[in-house]
Amino acid sequence: MEQDSEYLLLESIKDLGEKQESISQRDLSREVQLSLGMTNVILKRLAEKGLIRVRRVSSRTVTYVLTPEGLNELARRTWRSLKRTIKKVSDCRDQVQQLVETAAATGHSQIILLGDSDLDFIVEYAASRAGLHFTTVMQETQIPADAFVFVSENWKGSWNQACRDSTTVYTLLTGEKICAPMC
Repeated sequence: MEQDSEYLLLESIKDLGEKQESISQRDLSREVQLSLGMTNVILKRLAEKGLIRVRRVSSRTVTYVLTPEGLNELARRTWRSLKRTIKKVSDCRDQVQQLVETAAATGHSQIILLGDSDLDFIVEYAASRAGLHFTTVMQETQIPADAFVFVSENWKGSWNQACRDSTTVYTLLTGEKICAPMC
C-alpha cells in the first residue's frame, strides 16, 4: 500500500514538535524517508491548505507547527487508517478461520506457524476454536509431518523443507496455497 506522505509529515510534525523546540525540513525528510525536495513540496502544500504553520525561529531557521485544522486532519486520517487496518485484520481472521476449519475437516491435528508474526493471535484463536493444537516454530526442520502450516508475513527463509509430502502450507497474509500433500 502506498504511504500517504502528507499524513506521515503531519504525524512527524506532531511527534517531533513534542520532543524538540524546532523542526527542520531535513529532520522531517529523514523521519518520513522522503527526499528533501519532495519534503519541501509537500510542506508547502500543507501550508497552503492551512494544516501547518511555518514559524521563523531565527534568521536562518524555521520550524513547523500543526494548526488546529492540521490536528483535526491528522485525527481524521488516523481514524481512516485505523478503520482500514481493522478491516484487514478482520478479513485475515475470517480467511484464517476458514483455512483452519478446512485443516480440521481434512484430518490435521495441529496448526503450525512458521516464523514470528504480528497476527499469531489470529491463528492461535482459530486453532483453539477448531480444537487443534497450535505451535509456532522458527525453522522449517521443526515442522512435524502431516502439519497444516501458515508461513508468517515476516518469514525470510525458504519453505521448501516445509513442503513435504504430508504437509499443507499457506501464506498467512494472503492465504495463498504454497504446497499441498501429494496424492
